[in-house]
Amino acid sequence: MRREDAMSTNIQKLVLIRAKTLIADPQHWTRDTLARSRQGVDVSWADRSAARWCAMGAIYRAAYDLLGDANKAARVGNDVVRSIIPPGESQLRGYLATLNDHGGHAAVIEAFDRALSVDTGPGQGMVAD
Repeated sequence: MRREDAMSTNIQKLVLIRAKTLIADPQHWTRDTLARSRQGVDVSWADRSAARWCAMGAIYRAAYDLLGDANKAARVGNDVVRSIIPPGESQLRGYLATLNDHGGHAAVIEAFDRALSVDTGPGQGMVAD
């Protein structure tokens, strides 16, 4: 594995750990939008008033918290989202959004745990572009 691939994989794992922490409490999780304020108003995932996130919103916010740049956060976040999609599923069908909105909080946490448990040794684990 190239050094930059290992670095990306480590960043992706940190993002996923942070994202899981953001929504571990169901009170900080939402559906049907990327993020909401404490008052329940739809806001950007990067907005300071965001207090509840869907699975994807939490991933993007976690990447933003680590990287401090919205464009980089979106790119890394998309890599993390791809790493969660099980083999055979199509990202075009909106796997993670559907899981979040219809499967619920427990299903999202289980998917995050499954992605985190994958061996990230050479040639395995979370993908990096």
